[in-house]
Amino acid sequence: MRYPMPNYPCEFEIPDAWLAEAGLDRFTRTAPAYRSTASAVPVPLRKIEPPYRTPSTPKDWCGFDHERLVRVLNWIVTGAEIEAVPLLELPSSDLPSRAPYGYRALDGFHRFYASIVAGFECLPAAIK
Repeated sequence: MRYPMPNYPCEFEIPDAWLAEAGLDRFTRTAPAYRSTASAVPVPLRKIEPPYRTPSTPKDWCGFDHERLVRVLNWIVTGAEIEAVPLLELPSSDLPSRAPYGYRALDGFHRFYASIVAGFECLPAAIK
């Protein structure tokens, strides 16, 4: 299935078999973000610079690791508490060249994209 990126004129694709394996067909979004720790700050996905996976990183499908993505999606489906994604708040001087992004993900490639797949508006974050 294909998913549009927030604030970015492109899409990404996840194999349908992976979505079925994770149980996404029985998932209904009831919150703006996945369940995380109480200290996590919800940050709109549209304000986070999309994490980039280098082509040299060997993965199963277009930069995604099958086992990791399915595991994160399954945690979302089952309502498990998932670690917040560390975000770097970009200095305002960087914003004109990076507009409309105010944050950069330091880790959490699969959590970022899984949040989009699940239809969430926000990503639970630990802002640095």
